[in-house]
Amino acid sequence: MAELALAFMAGLAGSAHCLGMCGGLVAALAVTTPDSSHAQRFMVTLAYHLGRIATYTLLGIVVGAASQGALLTRYTFLFNLLFLAANLTVVLIGLATAAGLQGISLARLDGTPWGGLGRILAYASRSASPLPYALAGLLMGLLPCGLVYGVLLTAAGSGSWMTGGLKMLAFGIGTLPALMLYGQVASNLRVSFGQLFLRLMGGVVALLGLMGIAESLVRMGIIPPIMLPW
Repeated sequence: MAELALAFMAGLAGSAHCLGMCGGLVAALAVTTPDSSHAQRFMVTLAYHLGRIATYTLLGIVVGAASQGALLTRYTFLFNLLFLAANLTVVLIGLATAAGLQGISLARLDGTPWGGLGRILAYASRSASPLPYALAGLLMGLLPCGLVYGVLLTAAGSGSWMTGGLKMLAFGIGTLPALMLYGQVASNLRVSFGQLFLRLMGGVVALLGLMGIAESLVRMGIIPPIMLPW
């Protein structure tokens, strides 16, 4: 439960980062046709974000299932070593983000959409139907994003497809409020407090990494399970 709460906080704290990365896209998708009603714009925007969160959840299920399978094989110890190293990397990048070190921050892992995705987004923006927006969201969930990578790495070592999926679902829901309410208030938040929230996001991701390290040490028999407070 504590991990899910932290994943939600990572998404919430990372909303300013999300606005900086794809806020313009969200604003563009929110404008459909000149005669669209507010309710219609709300529905298509919601469809887009639900598609994006669905992709995050599916990715969490996939990496969680992969770790669950690895824990049932003779390579369990090697897997735990790799997971330990991955979480150490998450902690390092999270702390660097919290400290404002741009060279190795989460933002350095961000990418840009590819051509085919751009055409789908252009089609969605011309449509008043939720379905193209949901498809656009499903694909946008695959957009390279440092914040997503950070939380996904912690989900990869959950040892459970359900826990992995729930962690990414909680993260996605955390990003939803600011992106759904994107407008003047969200824009001002991005400009005035973007760096503050980016640093907070880094701290939360680092905490998720520390929890993953502790779980790896328990699985390797280095520390007893009783030492985990969650």
